[in-house]
Amino acid sequence: MYTLVFGFALVTLLTACGLAKEEGSHAELHGSEHWQTTASADTLPGFLDEHTKLTKELYAQVHSHADIMSGMNCYCGCMQGTEIDDPHDSLLRCYWVEHPADEGAVTWTDHSTGCGICKMEMEEVIALKKQGKNTDEIREAIDAKFKPKTSGQT
Repeated sequence: MYTLVFGFALVTLLTACGLAKEEGSHAELHGSEHWQTTASADTLPGFLDEHTKLTKELYAQVHSHADIMSGMNCYCGCMQGTEIDDPHDSLLRCYWVEHPADEGAVTWTDHSTGCGICKMEMEEVIALKKQGKNTDEIREAIDAKFKPKTSGQT
C-alpha cells in the first residue's frame, strides 16, 4: 500500500515539476510546433538543449542568414501546411515564427529540430554564402537540389 501511495506521489511531483518548467520557459504549443520567445536572436531557445550540436549551430546562424532564408522555399512540405499547422512562407519560418525588424524578442519554432530537409537546406545556405554566392545564386542552388522533380522532367 505504501509503495502505491509513494509511487503516486512521485509521479504527481514529477508531472508538476515538468509543467512548471514548461510554463517558466514561455514555450507554447502551436499545432505540432513548440514556440519559444527569447529576448533576442542571440539567445537560443531552451528546447535546443535536447538536440545535437549541429542543430544548435544551425539555429545560431539564422540571424546572420535571415535575409536569404526569408525568400527561400522550403521543400519539406511545410509550405503546404497541415490540418493543424499553418503553412510556412519560407525557410526562415522553419526556425523563426516572427522575424524581428531589428533588435528585440524573437519567437523560435522547433519545426527544424526534427526535419532533416530544413537542416540540409540551412547547411547549404551557410556553405554557399561562405563561397561568396549571392542570394539569387543560393536560391537557385537550393531549388535545383531540393525542389521535387515533376514526372515530365528527366
